[in-house]
Amino acid sequence: MEVLPAFRLHRPASVEEAVELRHGDPDSRFVAGGTDLIVNVRRGIEAPGALIDLTGIDALRRIDTGNGALSLGAAVTLAELAAHPGVGEGWPVVAAAAREVAGSTHRQVATVGGNLCLDTRCVYYNQSEWWRRSNGYCLKDGGEVCYVAPGGDRCWAAFSGDLAPSLLVLGATAEIAGPAGGRTIPLDEMYADDGVAHLRLDDGEVLTCVRVPAPHA
Repeated sequence: MEVLPAFRLHRPASVEEAVELRHGDPDSRFVAGGTDLIVNVRRGIEAPGALIDLTGIDALRRIDTGNGALSLGAAVTLAELAAHPGVGEGWPVVAAAAREVAGSTHRQVATVGGNLCLDTRCVYYNQSEWWRRSNGYCLKDGGEVCYVAPGGDRCWAAFSGDLAPSLLVLGATAEIAGPAGGRTIPLDEMYADDGVAHLRLDDGEVLTCVRVPAPHA
């Protein structure tokens, strides 16, 4: 039976504190619902020395539909998003996408930010440590070959975030915080066509909010 390795747990009260903790501890990782990261930790895919829990930051737990636009904090759960009447009325495709994610208990803890920043997946990568070691590590895990396409020189692990397609077609933007300050980019610019490095986030940066324009009349 695989068990979680020991790690330190930080519970910051603000985005600024969370960014400062991450900047001061390069071996740490941000976590919210943990439905993606904790599974990878248990499998030995990742072994952070510390986790920075974002769920206690009130600024990340807000849904705002004022002024005709939609603002989603990164720590909003998928269940909260799916059940929000303002989202269902103004942006029904977003609410529908949230309702389709996994099962109801999963949606109670899984978050907007976590879903948008899911690690890429592959049948050769998302296995136990002993399986990956026995079969030879793949390109995404320190090896030298992608077993999906051994003749190539890139990783083909796939991104499977459920919310991204609906938010991308609606022209959403992403607000990002990091050691160098905050920045806002079109959501589609946050992604790269690379199974290993699929997020264009600098070291220590974290997605804090997604904003969606008002629906077309």
